[in-house]
Order: sequence, then C-alpha cells, then structure tokens
Amino acid sequence: MTPALLLALCVSASAQRPQTVVASVLARAEQLVAGQKGKDASEIRDLDRQAEALSSELKPLGWRAAAALGAAVQDLKRPEKVRLYAASFLGLIRDPAAFAPLEDILLNPEQPATVRALAAQSLPGQGTDDASVSRALCAALAPEDLPREVLEATLLSLSRLGCPDPGALARIARAYGPRPRKKDLAVAAAAMSALGRSRGAASAKALLELVGRFPPQGDVRAAAITALDARRAEIAAWLAPEALPVVSEALRSESSRRDTMIPLIGLAAALGPDAAPALARLTKHPDAEVLAEAAEALSALRRVEAISALDAVVKGAMNDPRFSPREGRPDPAVTLTRIENALAALRRAR
Repeated sequence: MTPALLLALCVSASAQRPQTVVASVLARAEQLVAGQKGKDASEIRDLDRQAEALSSELKPLGWRAAAALGAAVQDLKRPEKVRLYAASFLGLIRDPAAFAPLEDILLNPEQPATVRALAAQSLPGQGTDDASVSRALCAALAPEDLPREVLEATLLSLSRLGCPDPGALARIARAYGPRPRKKDLAVAAAAMSALGRSRGAASAKALLELVGRFPPQGDVRAAAITALDARRAEIAAWLAPEALPVVSEALRSESSRRDTMIPLIGLAAALGPDAAPALARLTKHPDAEVLAEAAEALSALRRVEAISALDAVVKGAMNDPRFSPREGRPDPAVTLTRIENALAALRRAR
C-alpha cells in the first residue's frame, strides 16, 4: 500500500470518528428517552441524568464534534428530547466551531422552542466576538411571532450586548401596553435593558421615547429610566435638547420614587446648566438621599443660587425628620455630610 493511500485512509478515519462517536452517543440517548415512556417522574429524572452524562464521551472530541452535533439537532426526524440533548452537548463545546451550528438552530423556525431557547442561551459562551453574538441574537428577534420561551432566552443573552438596530427591542418593550405585569413586565424590562447596552443615537432616542410613553410611578417606566441612565454620556453628547424636556418632566412626575429619582438626577446633571431649574426644585424634596443627590448635581453645575436653600437645610437638619435614621437607608449623618460638602463647594465657586 502506497504512503499516499495510507495517508488518505488515515484522514478518512479521522474525519469519520467524530460522526461515529456522536451517532453512538445519540443512539444511546434515544434509547434512554424511549425508555421513559410509562415511567414516573423520579424514574424519568434518573434516565435524564444518564443521558446527560453521555456528554463525557463527547468531551475528548472538543470542537470536532460540533458539525455532527449541529447536523443531529437539525434532523427533525429525531425525537425532540434527543435533539435537545444534542443541542445541550453542542453548547458545552465552548469553542467557536459550535457557534455557527447554534446560530442555525436558533434561527430555524421549524425547531421546537425549547431547542431554540437552549441555543440562544449557549451562543455567548462559545468564544466568538460580541459583535457576532449580538448579530445572531438580534436577528432572532426579528419575527413578531417568536415563541415566548425563545424570546425570553434571547433577551437574557442580549442583556450585556444590545443590538445595532434598536427596532425589534423597542417593539418588544412596547408590546405589552403601558402597564405590563409579571412576566410581561420582565420581558419589557429585559428589552429596555438591552437597549441600554446598545450603541448609537437611534437606540438612545428609542429609550427617550419609552420614558415619555410609560405612565409615571410604574415599574416599566422605572426600567426605561434605568436603561436610559446607562446611556448617560451618549445622551448628553448627542441628544441633550431632546432629552431635557423628558428628564425634566420625569423629575416632577417620579418625585415619590427614590429608585427612579436618583438616576434621573444624574441624567439631568449630565445635560448641563439647562437642567438646573428642574434640579433646584429638589432642594425641598422630602427624601434626604434625593436631596443629597440634587445638592451634588447643583454643585457640579456650579449653581450658586442654590446656596441659600441648601444652607437652610443644613441649619435645620437637627429638627428635620428627613434626617431621622431609617432601616435599610443610608446613615443620615453621611447624607447630611454630602449636602454640607456640596454647599461648601458652591460657596467656593461663588
């Protein structure tokens, strides 16, 4: 036998081995799934654990198993649960070779929602660059009839990446009306969180629109404000004129919600001197922490006209119920010191 023929046979055997191992593993997984028929929940869990343990036989193959596992998942003749195992094994490869098969699974509308959701969860862990992961996940959001399980898994994976085109995220955030509840609220909030991780003026404008759209004091608007605050620097640089009326109105209507007032004050301060009137009103705010944030923002903007109001706060602090200790809140002495320091800085600026 010639050396060239020997080399060809070795290459052929090497190329076949991953497919052979994957086929063997999945055949046994299929037997375990078939054996679950008629079993109780405890027995099914035991059989599931045996199937999951088969991943150890694929581990030595590493990236070489990716193509065979991807093909197995795309074989719609296989039982759904076996394809779910194959997708799980594919996600465990943790190599860029698994990325394309997982992307194909996620974007295949013929795959069950459980399999697609698992692919969405696995995509970020394959060592591929963030831009490619974002592109694939954002493409999955395009259909308006995306199964809920796939939608939730995709948004979870997008929470730190965002989308280059904010259209789908903004649509999802609006999809559940002005007062979404429970699971709908979680989905809308996740979409806005992803908008907060996006880049570009379009996504920032979408967040401004959402803050103006949702009713004051609601949790969904709070999520929009939190996401908007994540874009603070970009909002200030690109969209200050558009943002100013939105933020100023929110500072009035959100007044009783400390959790939204704190980021709103930071946003207002970033918008510059034009936001000073909205901040100045907060020197009478009933919450000491909000007051301290406003004092620091006014100090940063060098608004010396706030000196008299802040001086009155400091002088009356001993008899001011805003500075009484409260469980779960900052030490009143620390909060008062923040106001005193802001006041001192304003006096120096004058």
